[in-house]
Amino acid sequence: MPPMAGDNQIDARDHWLLAGIPEDVIGPLLTAGEEVRYLPGDVIFREGDPSDGLFLVTAGAARVTVTGEGGETYLATVRSNEVLGEMGVLDGEPRSGTATALTLCAAFYLPADAFLDLLERAPLASMRLLALLCQRLRRANGRLVELPSTAAVSQEDVPISS
Repeated sequence: MPPMAGDNQIDARDHWLLAGIPEDVIGPLLTAGEEVRYLPGDVIFREGDPSDGLFLVTAGAARVTVTGEGGETYLATVRSNEVLGEMGVLDGEPRSGTATALTLCAAFYLPADAFLDLLERAPLASMRLLALLCQRLRRANGRLVELPSTAAVSQEDVPISS
């Protein structure tokens, strides 16, 4: 289902990722972006879709799942004031999961190219995004520790970098 047009305008400048970035730097991104709204159950994007942009969630919540041999696996719930869909934008890979609105969900959609241009021009946004990715990696590491040792990744599966 396509996103609903919103009655109340979302100001993406208020989102923590973009707050404080000068207007001349952020203007082109905001012009390229658009407000989107979803009803509960609407699919925001599907696993395998091209990563054409990311979402600054401004209201509501979305559930992110991935499908594997054992069926659907829950990855995360993304709530208001969080970022959704950034991973594929950064690495150019297709969507790694499916995002579905859990509640009425409002977001500001930012196209990939315009967002990547912003990251080149706004070190503050880049640093904030790096901090977010570190938080998510730490949370994933914590979840891995909870798995039975036979399900954990073996040393042979993890490349060692210097």
